[in-house]
Amino acid sequence: MTFEPILSDFNGLFAALAILVVYAGLLMAADDLWIDVYFFTTRLSPRRLTKEDKKRLRLLPQKRIGIMIANWHEEDVLEQMISGNVASVDYLNYTFFLGVYPNDDKTLAIARQLEARYREVKVIVNSRPGPTTKGQMLNEVARGILAYESEQNLKYDLFLMHDSEDVLHPLSLSLINDAAETHDFVQIPIFSFDVKPSKLVGGTYLDEFSESHTKDLLVREHMGAAIPSAGVGTALSRNFVLSNMSRQNSDLLREDTLTEDYDLGLNAKANGFKSTFACAYDVDPEGRWDFIATREFFPDRLSTAVRQKTRWTLGIVFQGRKNLGWSGDWVDKYFLFRDRRGPINAFLIVLNALVFISFLASSLFTREMPEFLSSALFVVPATLNFVNMIYRAFRRAKAVRRVNGWTHALLVPLRWPVGNFVNTLAVAKAVQSHLRTLRTGLAPKWDKTAHVMPEGFGRPTAIPAVARVRPGPAPERTPDPRDIEVNR
Repeated sequence: MTFEPILSDFNGLFAALAILVVYAGLLMAADDLWIDVYFFTTRLSPRRLTKEDKKRLRLLPQKRIGIMIANWHEEDVLEQMISGNVASVDYLNYTFFLGVYPNDDKTLAIARQLEARYREVKVIVNSRPGPTTKGQMLNEVARGILAYESEQNLKYDLFLMHDSEDVLHPLSLSLINDAAETHDFVQIPIFSFDVKPSKLVGGTYLDEFSESHTKDLLVREHMGAAIPSAGVGTALSRNFVLSNMSRQNSDLLREDTLTEDYDLGLNAKANGFKSTFACAYDVDPEGRWDFIATREFFPDRLSTAVRQKTRWTLGIVFQGRKNLGWSGDWVDKYFLFRDRRGPINAFLIVLNALVFISFLASSLFTREMPEFLSSALFVVPATLNFVNMIYRAFRRAKAVRRVNGWTHALLVPLRWPVGNFVNTLAVAKAVQSHLRTLRTGLAPKWDKTAHVMPEGFGRPTAIPAVARVRPGPAPERTPDPRDIEVNR
């Protein structure tokens, strides 16, 4: 028996698979390149704040802002978050509304202490024991704010969403206050704090948000597409909040999705409310770009990153398709496709791996290169894909340099395959969970991850009244018994 017939069939399959991969990759590359072309031809860029701009921001009448924070076992970070932000935010007319569950004793105790310490803090206790979902908790907080308004005979102009690990820029509320003069939905950028170079998983978030929140969302806004909420740094006008609640049985957010925040921006446009992505920066005395953005630490372990991105994929791709369909004009449909492209990217990554393994196997048995590898049909698109890969890494590194400096920019090529690996695992888990839901009818589970704050942030002598916070690296994360799957 000879292996020639088998190898012949194998090489034919290998050739078909390889050609499929390179041309599909070329289509995805063209999609990404279109965003870059639009970005450059329209000369889009984050807005630089001049001294006059900053003076004008501080002189504007301050809208009353209610900052909504959903909490579940956040006793390790909540006090730091509130104390640090109260000390650093350059704004007066705001209130932190802390949503806490009645059975979360430790978080509730700290929330009550903060309420007694700061006039800017109010506690809203959920009517249901926890955990439920973040959407359900934020709905309780929104209704609690309206009840508080009635008690105090006042009204909040803006409802701002944040998490218990967020660090607000001193000027973020002023920037939102300005943008809300003409918009009902305002999103400011979110970036990761610096992480240790060895934290490759955590660094992938740094890279991805640096690029998407200094380029992609600017293109999205300029083209007139709906702007998705990032879940934090999202401000909603009173009119939009009341409109949403009237259409959703007194709920601000949907409770049948794992990415309840993502839907908000799409609903804003669909119902005629104006949206904006307020991306601005100052230049510090050392010449570095100081973005008016929310900063936080993202998961730095493979397991927690995969779980978080599994939730994002489930909410945006599968639940989003069910709840939102392909609504909107062609621009919205295009960006819905980009948002839901994750499974396609993951599939191509797997196919690329199979092609590489097939190439090694073919070389091992035949000791010669398959003929199609030298044909223009393969060489041209493969070369273009390789050039695109280098270009994409360069573009991302440039964005990272703007936000987090040269050290992290140089790490982009190393972290890129790590990010692809994380995203591919997340897609696989999301598909598995979605198929299980279709089979059993049981809703997907919401994963709660442990949070950390920057070392020193919120400590008694850590922060002057109005100064940019430059905290050190994140403390080492330790296993947390609460860092588990939580039933919806």
